[in-house]
Amino acid sequence: MSVMQSVIRRILSVFVEETPVSGMTAAYNLRIGVTPECPVAVNDPNGDGGFQLAIDKFLREENPDLIFLRSDTDDLSVVRKALAYLSRRGQEVVVVEQLPDAEVAAALGVGVREYQSAVINPNGDAAALVG
Repeated sequence: MSVMQSVIRRILSVFVEETPVSGMTAAYNLRIGVTPECPVAVNDPNGDGGFQLAIDKFLREENPDLIFLRSDTDDLSVVRKALAYLSRRGQEVVVVEQLPDAEVAAALGVGVREYQSAVINPNGDAAALVG
């Protein structure tokens, strides 16, 4: 492992923690996953950029078509920042059950029906519209 890889791993370990929802002891303002349980907890309370590193790592390792975002708290600011970041990246369909479909669709730049179709079938025709 190179020195750069070692440094990146240390930085990521500060922000990313694999914590099953059932074993939670702390509340995180961002969780990401390929299922609604969102097992990857991100410790970035102010949305200062750790969430971007966590999302990039998650995308490299999982390569999902559908990404779930959620917060353990009522503060959805980091979830919204993560949604905006993913919408700029494109290619993935993002599901945020804590936000109205209209808000998520608008962030992704599509209509509500197209968004809902893409969630149902991420690899279908509507997926071409997201991103």
